Amino acid sequence: MDPVPIRAHNLLCLLGYRGRGYDDAFVERMTDVHRTLTADPGTPVQVLVRPDRLCDACPHLRTDGCSLGGRGHEAHMRAQDLDVVRRLGLEEGQVLPWREILERVARHVRGSDLPTICTTCPWLGLGWCAEGVERVRADRQETAPP
Repeated sequence: MDPVPIRAHNLLCLLGYRGRGYDDAFVERMTDVHRTLTADPGTPVQVLVRPDRLCDACPHLRTDGCSLGGRGHEAHMRAQDLDVVRRLGLEEGQVLPWREILERVARHVRGSDLPTICTTCPWLGLGWCAEGVERVRADRQETAPP
């Protein structure tokens, strides 16, 4: 199975995904990736610090990257990616199973960290991603050996 290429900060976005997005094409792509990872946590994921398959369907993607916050916004997105890579102890381009990413999120990220990581995200105020991170943390605590 080929790895699913995912931009590092989108690893966190996927945890809070609830079927909404920027437009129908984006929602369709996000739903497809979310469904794949949820159905098989062994799915290999390649961690990127650049636009990914999700971004390919986003109406804010331009030739120079993300334009969500205006011109030059890609640099901000890369900073978020690098922050997530650092927090999770990953390397750009690394391939690992989705379940390992979830384990690393559970160990190294809290929902309360997201305002620091995702400073300009228009979805942040909904709290869905923070809830998703906390759900991952709770799930891992319940399944941890005594």
